[in-house]
Amino acid sequence: YFYTKKIDINLSSIKCIHNLASNYGVTAIRDYCDKLFYKLLPQDPSFKHQLELYNYAESVKDPLLKEICMEYFAWNCETFIRSPSWYEVTGDQLNTLLLRSDIVIWNELTLFKAVETWIIHKKKTELTHELMDKIRFHMIAPEDLSRIQLQSKLYEEHDGFFLKRFLKAFEFHSVSVEQLNKERHFSDLSLEPRIYISSEWSAVLDIDPISHMRSSSSMYYNGYQYVHQVSFTQPSSPTITFQTARFTSAFYNSDTVSWTAHYHTSSQSCKRSNVRCPYNIYPIATLNMKNQNKESSVQYQNKVLLLCNNNYVSYVHDVKEGNAILPSFKGQGLFFFGCESGYFSTLKFAIRPMYR
Repeated sequence: YFYTKKIDINLSSIKCIHNLASNYGVTAIRDYCDKLFYKLLPQDPSFKHQLELYNYAESVKDPLLKEICMEYFAWNCETFIRSPSWYEVTGDQLNTLLLRSDIVIWNELTLFKAVETWIIHKKKTELTHELMDKIRFHMIAPEDLSRIQLQSKLYEEHDGFFLKRFLKAFEFHSVSVEQLNKERHFSDLSLEPRIYISSEWSAVLDIDPISHMRSSSSMYYNGYQYVHQVSFTQPSSPTITFQTARFTSAFYNSDTVSWTAHYHTSSQSCKRSNVRCPYNIYPIATLNMKNQNKESSVQYQNKVLLLCNNNYVSYVHDVKEGNAILPSFKGQGLFFFGCESGYFSTLKFAIRPMYR
């Protein structure tokens, strides 16, 4: 590199090169490695290299790399907990992960089972209280809480610890938000949902441009011969309508709200969708509730997930005032985990009800 100013960096070598660049003060290489982490991390489906990089970041006290790796673990947690590397995570690392609200997971019960399996597999029952205290039992349905009481091995051994938390969760599911607000002050994380991707709280929108192309054919005479012409046009913006409960409490199971989501690539596709298009920047994702009650005690901090075609999460974006300005169609950039295909093909909208 010192002679040619060129260097090849891949997932296997980036840790070594980043370390050398840091030790020798070659800031250009170190900074370039920091950008490359986003592109290279998704290349290992086993999560082995990602965990090695996190351990390296801890050893050299690199907060940026630690956050990049932990963010990747959180956004792809649904896949991470099913990999062999899940059992290579240390107790401190797992504790750090469980503090995050941006964990993308099927539901809280799935995360509980993953943590329980980790504790039993690692024979770390002494960490039960510390780790399970980070599980948000209020987000688990009452019927699932009852099954845990009957089926969980850890519950049998720590019933006093769990029972106290289960009673609070059952209370949460039994009364209205307004009543809870009168009786308790809910500012702790146990009342904040993570990013749940079960069909109860999310919906998938396919935005692959090829799948939405429409073709039309025509025949015309050019003065010499008949010519068959085929043209391709992109129709109105991809859209989906779905329903969720108004709130995460079982008290609202029968109280549903309807949502409509769009993905607009341009002002033209937006206008063809017969919706208002006041946007200056495209592409943009929109997510709006029908008949929203502004006086409700519930507000929503929704997310839109950019998924690669192998279902890995490239990015998680906040939906603010019903909008999320997205990157250009190629899902690779400074803060996006690169997709193997070069672009993200799916959006997943996740609903997150919160106390106002």
